[in-house]
Amino acid sequence: MTYEIWALAHILIIAYWLGTDLAVYYISGTIVDENQPTPVRIYAAKAMLLLDMVPRTALIMTLLTGLVLATARWLPQPAIGWWWLWPALVAWLVLTWSVFRLEHKPTGQRLARIDFGLRVVVVLALIAAGLGLVLGAGPFAKLPWLAAKLGLMALIISLGLFIRVQLKPFGPLFAQIAQGTSDPTIERKLRRLITQVKVPVWVIWISLVLAAALGKLQPGF
Repeated sequence: MTYEIWALAHILIIAYWLGTDLAVYYISGTIVDENQPTPVRIYAAKAMLLLDMVPRTALIMTLLTGLVLATARWLPQPAIGWWWLWPALVAWLVLTWSVFRLEHKPTGQRLARIDFGLRVVVVLALIAAGLGLVLGAGPFAKLPWLAAKLGLMALIISLGLFIRVQLKPFGPLFAQIAQGTSDPTIERKLRRLITQVKVPVWVIWISLVLAAALGKLQPGF
């Protein structure tokens, strides 16, 4: 595939990411709407969790296509090359979907912890590469715009982890609604929780658009 085709794939994946995230954002309003019948709220919750896998998948695909573009022109070539990125990122995709499919089983919970730790490692790697591109240190060229893009991706992944921690009370709270044992206090807590999560989601959207713009415009600052 040519560089231009990879660039197009990169942009399309980001577009799908944002579009599906907007759908998840909209559905969350139905989940916290006390006027909706319980079956509707349960269906909305299931749809939200399934649709949320598109942004999770798109994140990994964005990193994959972005790294293909970056290694083709800007990042230094290690002695063993970059071939290992493909199996590594495919394995990450398998891990991500396994966490989703096995969410309520002990194996899924262990895999979720592994996935969390892996994302922390990726954040640190992106920050380290970004610093190298800012300073032009070692084998890195001095490319502040690419450093900023990597920094934004690190921020996006970090906020995703933050949201994951924020949403831990969601399951127990919504379980009471699904079981018909909810009360005004539970409903209020659920609404507050979803409202709090919206702030980092907005930051993710803004950061993603900025990262896409940096990749396209490649400003010389």
